[in-house]
Amino acid sequence: MKYSHELNFLNVMEPIVRDMLEEHYVQTRILSCACDKCTLDILLLTLNHLPPHYTSSQEGEAYIKAYYLNPQQQSDILREITKAVQIIQERPNH
Repeated sequence: MKYSHELNFLNVMEPIVRDMLEEHYVQTRILSCACDKCTLDILLLTLNHLPPHYTSSQEGEAYIKAYYLNPQQQSDILREITKAVQIIQERPNH
């Protein structure tokens, strides 16, 4: 199978986690260090503990985002973000 270099795809979990991290931790100033490095480390650690959800269409993105409007799914993401925050805040990489 040949792949084009122009394939566009997205792990929809990235913007979902980024938005939730921003809303629940960065904007509320809960983080002891909210520098770009710590924030990125929290984001990446969280994404490594959540299943990826890839799509190549806007319809697929909308479907996945709608699924994660469910309170239980949001709670699962927040739990993983909180774990990542604790790890990175205890041992920042800078």
